Amino acid sequence: MKTSPRLLVGSLLVAGALVALSGCATNVNSVERAQPVATPNYISDKRVVTDNTLARTVRVNSVNQDTVSGNLLKVQATLENLKNNPRTVRYKFEWVSDTGMSIGSPNESWKTITILGRETTTISTVAVNPRAVDFVLKLSE
Repeated sequence: MKTSPRLLVGSLLVAGALVALSGCATNVNSVERAQPVATPNYISDKRVVTDNTLARTVRVNSVNQDTVSGNLLKVQATLENLKNNPRTVRYKFEWVSDTGMSIGSPNESWKTITILGRETTTISTVAVNPRAVDFVLKLSE
């Protein structure tokens, strides 16, 4: 059986369109409880924006904290990708003592996360030193 060039080209165009459309479908739909039971301990935050492009792309929706293992501060931030395409950002948490001094920690290294289009996700960390009472979350592209 011989395939006509027009049929072959048409098939390739359709296949290409399907691949392109599936590649663009990176938005995330989600379902959650309508009446949440959880009562997060949201904290007020101060934001310093030095990269407006990043700020228009990925937003920190909220930050909440808890104490784990009796005296270690745990921080969780909810990030939202404001765009339709996946975005990769780097982040790190830095810990601060009650005297305002930086506390070095092995979990202060930059980490990378990819957030799909319109996805909301959380990042979190736990201080390894009980002297940590505050933190700084840094985001970068």
